[in-house]
Amino acid sequence: MVYMKNIISVSRRTDIPAFYAKWFTRRLEAGHVYVLNPYNKRFNKVSLRPENMHCFVFWSKNYAPLIPYLNNIEKISKNLFFHFTITGMPKTIEVNSPTHVEAIRDLIYLSKRYSPKHVIWRFDPICITDKLSFAYYEDIFTQCAEQMKGHCNSCYISFVNKYKKVITNFARYTDHSLIEFSHETLRQHSLKLSSLAAKYAIRLYACCNDYLLSDKVYKGACIDANYLAALFDKPDITSSAGPTRKECACDKSIDIGAYDTCPHGCAYCYANADIVTSREAYLKQQEYWNALGRNIQEGEDLLSRSDQGDLF
Repeated sequence: MVYMKNIISVSRRTDIPAFYAKWFTRRLEAGHVYVLNPYNKRFNKVSLRPENMHCFVFWSKNYAPLIPYLNNIEKISKNLFFHFTITGMPKTIEVNSPTHVEAIRDLIYLSKRYSPKHVIWRFDPICITDKLSFAYYEDIFTQCAEQMKGHCNSCYISFVNKYKKVITNFARYTDHSLIEFSHETLRQHSLKLSSLAAKYAIRLYACCNDYLLSDKVYKGACIDANYLAALFDKPDITSSAGPTRKECACDKSIDIGAYDTCPHGCAYCYANADIVTSREAYLKQQEYWNALGRNIQEGEDLLSRSDQGDLF
């Protein structure tokens, strides 16, 4: 019997590579991390031991702080996969993100260290505002794609979800107003991006925006167990469906992040209720804590007893 190992997501909920890289490596040394389940508000103990995990799937806008720790991470697992968000949006929307020029430099480094198949460029979410037109994004997209040619095969796009918290943060922290467009208009603009991407041998995928799909824009699966199994030549992987929202095609993973802890300050972020609160959580975090947001004591009543953690 082959024991099926978990995919560890690092993380959809916060930018661990950018802000918690040292904390993450300390959790690897300890062999486990406690994770708050956002649905039942209980902490789960998740194993980070090599025998329990298949690979790490990282998500970040800034990998520069993580790069010095890659040698240490590879002592635990060499199976590393990277989602790299590079949009070129102005600081009025992405407050603490590096410029697209700086970010592309790091993407190229990761691509050379591993391979273009190990890195996905995320040009999302696209936020059309009264100050940022489609033409602006087409220009930035072309600049990025040109520099990434040969170092990136796939690009994931989506258009911003206008959650209540997103609308509130745009009004509170930016001088931009989001503009509504029909699905057909957005679809036509995605086709333009796909044509631009094709010039640089990059295939365009839509993340959860199925209305964008066509013979040139493909359905994306941010965590694809079959792809990861083939990439790392390791079939012992949990591979059941694990969508995180409507139209999501992802397979199951264990996310070790926490909401309301990312200080990037992006106005469009779904993972932060408020920019100030998230910044305060980051400043409070200690590197020795065994969870994001607090330090858990063994035996606390709020803990789940599953050493593998819940698949949420």
